[in-house]
This record gives sequence, structure tokens and C-alpha cells, in this order.
Amino acid sequence: MNDETKPRFSFEMSEAQRLRSVKCFSNYGIRKAIFSKILDDVLDMIETHGGIAIGILMSDIVKPRDIIPSLQEAEQAAQKLKGGSTNG
Repeated sequence: MNDETKPRFSFEMSEAQRLRSVKCFSNYGIRKAIFSKILDDVLDMIETHGGIAIGILMSDIVKPRDIIPSLQEAEQAAQKLKGGSTNG
């Protein structure tokens, strides 16, 4: 599969975000490596928690870095209540 046929995920960003991303991701390939992991985590949250996760992410009340640890703790507590265990 060549680069033109690989799936892409794109969205608009502000000029300030573009400038920050150019500065932060100066090394080739680092953007894909980082955002692939973030995308997987967000998709996992949405698949597990549905609209609640989307609502929280879009609410501007909390940031993803605030809710990801909270969701992990909630999932671990739920597993303990079910008598299971987690790998976290």
C-alpha cells in the first residue's frame, strides 16, 4: 500500500495550533506516532462509554488528560465489583 492509498484522518485547526504543532513535532514521524496512540485511546473510551465520553470530551469542563485517569480508575473499580481484574 503506498502513501496515497493509506487511510487519512484530517480536520481543520487554527493557525495557532498549526504553529504549535510544527514547533512540537519537528521530528519526522513523531506526529503519527503520538496521534495514533491518542486516537486509539479516545476510540476505546467512546466504544466503552459511548455518548458520555463524547459529551465529556466536548464539554470544555474537563480536558482529556483529566478524564482518562478518572475513567481508568472507574473501570478498575467496576472490574473489582464484578470480581474480575484489570491489566492496569
